[in-house]
Amino acid sequence: MELEAPAPATTAVTAADAAAPARGELVSIYMLAMHLPSADLVAEDYTDSDSGSGVVRRVKEWRGSHRDVAREIENMRRNVYRRIERIWCMVREFGVWVTVSEEGVKEAERLSKEVRERLQRLGLGQFAPRYFVRAVKVYLEPQDARMLLEAAVDQLRGEMEELGRRIDDAVKNQNRRMVKELMYKKEYVKALLYTFKKYIEDISG
Repeated sequence: MELEAPAPATTAVTAADAAAPARGELVSIYMLAMHLPSADLVAEDYTDSDSGSGVVRRVKEWRGSHRDVAREIENMRRNVYRRIERIWCMVREFGVWVTVSEEGVKEAERLSKEVRERLQRLGLGQFAPRYFVRAVKVYLEPQDARMLLEAAVDQLRGEMEELGRRIDDAVKNQNRRMVKELMYKKEYVKALLYTFKKYIEDISG
């Protein structure tokens, strides 16, 4: 059972979410700090040696109810990433998740709370404090912020083009389910793109 994803309206990103600084000041943006549990949390971990070759292997196994718990944890991880990518952008060039939206901060707080609550329900509450999804506010020189956000914009433009091609293919193949999923993704990518572009304009004066 996965965490329930919010309705699209609750994760819409608008330029109004971002308060731009005055010209010449340091620019504030948010980066994501995230530590999520994985199936390894409930794995039985041991070493197995081959007496003939002398090779020692590390083995992980999930037995009995641990299989179901591991599956729930992995479903939770995937759902967290699906929700994060609606409001945050993983800028591959820099290897960081970024946002300029207060809604992105709120979603990180919600997800962090939900992850810990899910671990409690799975009987793993003792591990809950070590996991989190957190927005970290950082201050950059305007030129550095523009460089990071322009990389995000270029990446999102590429994603928009790729989604357009995939939608055309899905339409040709009469795959209505895929068309619907891709159109939904294109809408939130478009919203992210608009937000970053508007913020760049604001900090550029």
